[in-house]
Amino acid sequence: MLIEYVVPPLLGAFIGYITNWLAIKMLFRPFEEKYIFGFKVPFTPGLIPRRRKEIALSIAETVEEHILPLEKLYKLFEDSNYKERLYQRIELIIDELINNILEDLKKNIKESISLGKVSIKGAVVITAIDKLIDKAMDKLRQKIKKSLIEKASNTIEKHFEEELPIMLSQLKIKDMVVETFMEIDIETLEKVVIGFSEKQLKYITYTGAVLGFLIGLLQTVYLLIIN
Repeated sequence: MLIEYVVPPLLGAFIGYITNWLAIKMLFRPFEEKYIFGFKVPFTPGLIPRRRKEIALSIAETVEEHILPLEKLYKLFEDSNYKERLYQRIELIIDELINNILEDLKKNIKESISLGKVSIKGAVVITAIDKLIDKAMDKLRQKIKKSLIEKASNTIEKHFEEELPIMLSQLKIKDMVVETFMEIDIETLEKVVIGFSEKQLKYITYTGAVLGFLIGLLQTVYLLIIN
């Protein structure tokens, strides 16, 4: 009589535990279709491998619409200070370009003066002219640099304001997410999913055992009542 009352709760707990454990395993396993005598075994492969493409599309749509929409991508670019770094790079390029041009110009002027120094007497005069040229070149350099940087900055600012949204809209985020998801080995994917949700999945398994125990306990109570 004692066994008759004890067995239902224990058996219910065992069945509930095994059922939930098996359901969790069948999310991924088996990884491939299984056949017996040429007939496909039902529920193979597991749910996620079988509907992997649909899951990938669903995740990709969520990422594209809610996690990385166009507005957030634009804000990421704005917050990255890419404009400042680009302006610094442009300034360096302009500096190098102006220096090369003015150095060549200064060299040509000095060579022209040297060729005509028959009419320009004295080393003092030549030195004074050299200093005058250097000073004039420095002023010219600053003026040209300021003008070029202003024009370049305005052009770049306008270009990015117009082109950046277009460039971002052409990013194939959805396709990239789907492709990445489909490239992940299914066994690795199982480890990732089970890994970060291991505690929750254990609770689900234990909940099955508890519910099974309670159902068995109700059966025992019913037996006590009718007996």
